[in-house]
Parts: sequence; structure tokens; C-alpha cells
Amino acid sequence: MANFSEPEPITHDAARKRQARGHVEPLDEGLIVTNRYGRPVQSSDFNEKWQRVVARAGLPERARFHDLKSFYTSTLSGPGRHDPKTVQSLSRHARFTETWDVYARPPKIAEGLTVTVFAQAFHSMLQRPNGC
Repeated sequence: MANFSEPEPITHDAARKRQARGHVEPLDEGLIVTNRYGRPVQSSDFNEKWQRVVARAGLPERARFHDLKSFYTSTLSGPGRHDPKTVQSLSRHARFTETWDVYARPPKIAEGLTVTVFAQAFHSMLQRPNGC
């Protein structure tokens, strides 16, 4: 984003034509991917460029742009990195369930992990006289 943070400047001739058509500059919508004029990209144009980027990066051909969000959210939710509500906020999800049910992946360390804390707590309670 640092390399491509500003849209290309328009030529004097293009600016004159825009003015003649009554062109109004778009609002800053905080878009990450725009065309050279800072406008939303047409999906056909984006898909063509996306495929070139995927090939250049050496990613599988089936890689989708949305996979980046999944990777981002899964990385944020990794073991101990951020609390769940922070991950939701950074991922810009309106509902927590979208963040956690769709994107979050359990860390590898959780596979095969057995929770014994509660069993130990109840066991120690049973060892005490009067159960307290």
C-alpha cells in the first residue's frame, strides 16, 4: 500500500473533459483496491489483475482475494495474539459470530488437548470434609 497509496494524477485534457461532463470527485470511501482514478474497480478488471498477481506471487491459481481476509483474521486470532473482540474489530465484522465461526481456526496446540482443570477442581472439593 505504501508503494501505491495515491491514484495516478489525471491529465489536463482528462480534467477538462470531466469538468465539461459535470464530474464530481468521489467521496473517500477508504477503499483499499481502486482504479487509477481512486474509484472502485470493476470486477472484470480486478479479476484479470488479481490472476497476474497470484501468478507473480507463486500462489495456487485457485487463490481468491477473499482468502487474504481469512488469512489475516486467522493470523490475528492465533494463540494469545489478540482477544476475540479485538480480532472482530480489526476484521471489521459487525457480528462476533462471523469472526469466530467463519474465520477463526483453532491453534495446532489445541488439537488433542484435554481440559483437566475442572476435574481437578471438583476432585479437590470432594477431598475436603463437608465438600467445601
